[in-house]
Amino acid sequence: MTMQDCIMRRLTALPLLTLSLLSMTLAACESDLEFIAPDPEIFVVQAFIFADEPVTSVTITGVLPIDADSTEVAPAISDGAITLIRNGVRFELVATSGEPGHYNYPGNDLLIGVGDVFQLEAVVDGKMATAETVVPLPPVGLALSEDSLVAPTFGGGGRGRGGGAALQAGITAKWNNANRQLHFVVIDNLELNPEILPTTEIFSRFAARFVSQPTAADSSVVRILTLTHYGQHRLKLYRVNDEYADLYEGLEQDSRDLNEPPSNIHGALGVFSAFSADSAFFRVR
Repeated sequence: MTMQDCIMRRLTALPLLTLSLLSMTLAACESDLEFIAPDPEIFVVQAFIFADEPVTSVTITGVLPIDADSTEVAPAISDGAITLIRNGVRFELVATSGEPGHYNYPGNDLLIGVGDVFQLEAVVDGKMATAETVVPLPPVGLALSEDSLVAPTFGGGGRGRGGGAALQAGITAKWNNANRQLHFVVIDNLELNPEILPTTEIFSRFAARFVSQPTAADSSVVRILTLTHYGQHRLKLYRVNDEYADLYEGLEQDSRDLNEPPSNIHGALGVFSAFSADSAFFRVR
C-alpha cells in the first residue's frame, strides 16, 4: 500500500458515520460516503491529488442502501473512464492492477504544482460526474521541538532508556495556523531495514507509518507510542483543501441524521481535493 493510499483511507474515514476514526489501525480507514446516498444508481468518487507526488489516490465505488448491514462493502467500479484536466490538457487515468475500484495516472508527465487548477471527469455507465479543485499553498512555519526521541527499554541494557515516563516521551510539531485550517500529520520511517522498537513488540503494532486525523490546531504531539521503529523519520504536514474541510466538518452530525453529506462532485457523491505538504525530520534512538 502506498503512502497516498493510506492517507486517502484515513481522510475518507469521516466523523460520526464511523466509530473507528480515532483508531490508528487500518480499520480506521474505512469510507462511509457510500452509506448515505439517496439514489441507489449513483456512484461515489473519492479523488485526492498531492503536490509533487504521483496520482494514485482515486477510487470509484457504487453505493449501499441505507439499511445495509455494517459488514457489507460497496461494490468497486473498475471500468470507469477517469480524466484529470489542467489548462485544457487531459490526463487519462487507468485502473490499478490488483486493486478493484482504484485508479492511477501511469505517465511521468503530470507534475502536481501549487496553485494548479484541476478538473476531474468520471464517466460510469454513460453517466458523467465532474469536479474542480485548486492545489493549495503548503503549510507555513513547520518546526519540531526536538530532533530526536529516546525510546524506552524494558529490563535490560542496549539503547534507549527505562520505561514509565519514557513511554510519554514526545516531540511537538508546530506550524502557523491563524485561520484554523485543517492539517494532518504523516510520519514515515526512512530506514531501509528499520529495527523494531521494544514498545512495538509489546503492543503488537508493526506499521511503519502513522497518519493522524485532521486538526484545526497549530500543533501536534508525536508520542513514542505512536512510532514503531528506530532510526530516521520524516514528519510530513499536509494542509487540507477547502473541499475536504467542508466535507469533514459538515459530517459532524448525529449518525441518525440521513442528510446527504457536502460534496463538490457534480453528478455523483464524494470529494475531489488537493493537498500540499512540508516536511521535518527526527531520529528515534
